[in-house]
Amino acid sequence: MIFFRRLNEHVFTAILAVLIGLVGGFGAIVFRFLIQFFQRLFYGYGGDFLSFFNQVPFYKKLLFPALAGLIVGPIIYFLAREAKGHGVPEVMEALVVRGGRIRARLTVVKMLVSALCIGSGSSVGREGPIVMIGSSAGSLIGQILRAPQERLRTFVGCGAAAGIAATFNAPIAGVLFAVEILLNDFRLERFSPIVLSSVTATAVARSYLGNFPALEAPPYQLVNWAELVFYAWLGVVAGLVALLFIETLYRSEDLFQRLPLPEYLHPLVGGLLLGGLLIGVPHVFGVGYGTVNQALLGNLSPKLLFSLIFLKILATSLVLGAGHSGGVFAPSLFIGAMTGGFVGWVVHSLFPEITASSGAYALVGMGAVVAAATHGPITAILIIFELTGDYSIILPLMLACIVSTFVSTYFKKGSIYTIKLERRGLSLRRGWEQALLQETPVKEVMSPEFQTVREEAPKEEILTLFEKSPHSYLLVISPQGELRGIISFHDLRRVLFSEQEFQARDLATKKVVTVTPEDSLLTALSRMARLGVSQLPVIEGEASPRVIGTISLKDIVAFQEREILKRYLAPSSTES
Repeated sequence: MIFFRRLNEHVFTAILAVLIGLVGGFGAIVFRFLIQFFQRLFYGYGGDFLSFFNQVPFYKKLLFPALAGLIVGPIIYFLAREAKGHGVPEVMEALVVRGGRIRARLTVVKMLVSALCIGSGSSVGREGPIVMIGSSAGSLIGQILRAPQERLRTFVGCGAAAGIAATFNAPIAGVLFAVEILLNDFRLERFSPIVLSSVTATAVARSYLGNFPALEAPPYQLVNWAELVFYAWLGVVAGLVALLFIETLYRSEDLFQRLPLPEYLHPLVGGLLLGGLLIGVPHVFGVGYGTVNQALLGNLSPKLLFSLIFLKILATSLVLGAGHSGGVFAPSLFIGAMTGGFVGWVVHSLFPEITASSGAYALVGMGAVVAAATHGPITAILIIFELTGDYSIILPLMLACIVSTFVSTYFKKGSIYTIKLERRGLSLRRGWEQALLQETPVKEVMSPEFQTVREEAPKEEILTLFEKSPHSYLLVISPQGELRGIISFHDLRRVLFSEQEFQARDLATKKVVTVTPEDSLLTALSRMARLGVSQLPVIEGEASPRVIGTISLKDIVAFQEREILKRYLAPSSTES
């Protein structure tokens, strides 16, 4: 019976994973067509902006991104604040804090505002919105079926993988993005349904959009093994460029937060600033794959390659800092292509006999910047491989991605996604369990029961209290009720057979480590671990500390086990 029940659960999960893959695949198709619709509505042309920007009057380039910002600002502010920005951090937050529950309306709102922004020219990517769209669809299906939180998290990962796979025609990268970056969980029961969703979404996208790589990369080969040194150097440069991108993005966000304007007008200002850039630099328009293809083919001058690194960072930071909706993955690819292209031009100029053309370095640079920015080197390696379909790039790509990730993590602990959450006080580095302990105050778990002893109590009274008390510590209290120290069995054993008389104050450890009711369980646990004890007094009042309870290791472990059971077994509730 247990076997059949488990089999039925796996079959049911697989069916739902395929369903989520279908939704994610069709969602990606609708999203792409919606972007094209708004671009034609604004400019009268579809396709790559570089092919028609000369036909667009300068006032349209200046004003249309601002107009889109004016429209999306109030929509985001009043209907769905989570739709602001690049989206992936909000999905991470939902996974950690809310067990995978994402509001149902977010699917429609995110699709609409992101398509408006990208169609108007906002310098952002498609993958952040499609991750949120797919994730919210997976979450909605799980909530409707009242799935336990752990399964709901899997469904969110299924939706994210489906969106990435359908957007980039990259099923393996979709899976890796979900399990490496979003969930940080490679367990088989998580991995299998995500693979099903990714494969399904890719099949749907290929049936409508065709089966071809998203980027036009020229044939590549490693000219000389010594060339790996230059690719390692490219990894170092890419790591530093990714750090510059992250820093600029969040400084821009801080700058807009200080503007003396209502928050829903910030996208208008960001759009206006981007419009000014578009007049002189059309290459930073939208997703920018047309410019990336030119870099891969080696058709851009070194001066333009170098300048576009910083102009794309500026353009993307301006619009995302202002509150436009879009992803950072595609801008990272763009910045990486320009970085790699420029480094490739330099090394090929110096060592033409042993190095490939700048286009090969542009291809590797794309992966290296993505790896450094997202702290997801496996995803970056596989997505570049799938975007181009060229396996010969794999060795220099692996080297550059690992080096760039090392550089990025050495100087900055958080990725471009997790820093946004850490700025809100939420750390994802140690997973859900740490977040649970960090967010739960001691007062929710502490016991109000504790054993006290008068500070002038003699030896016989101390022995009697230890004999009758279930507690392993006695708290030494002054006549005014203030904490004066603590006596443990270890303290008592030192004088148990002594003939000398003593009082509680003489035996007590005076420097007592305590916690307050507002301290987190993580703080309490770390203090216990540092001291090697299993219990701490809970006090209130700094000048005259009074004991109001105790917190023990047993209490914390029991609380954690209860929450884990809830996470696996409790059904989810649908949110509007």
